[in-house]
Amino acid sequence: MTDDDVLITLDEAAKLIPGADADTLKRMHRAGKLVCYRPGKKLLTTAANVMEAVRTNYRVTKVTPTGRPDAASMERSRAALEQVRTELRTTRK
Repeated sequence: MTDDDVLITLDEAAKLIPGADADTLKRMHRAGKLVCYRPGKKLLTTAANVMEAVRTNYRVTKVTPTGRPDAASMERSRAALEQVRTELRTTRK
């Protein structure tokens, strides 16, 4: 048995998903998106089940931080805009 197969509470499992809490995982379970077990009164799951639910049910995209554009990117944007304006002027004539 690996660490990913050990039963954990939904509070512990929620720590594996940024921004999630136990209620989120309960909703996932009720929707049939997360495998849980109820050996007593508490719902339990495994880290492997959580990762599988996220992998199969949700699209994960890489988010890169966007800051202020640098001078070079601003210059490229201005040049591209000017090129489009020039093409529009020539096609109207």
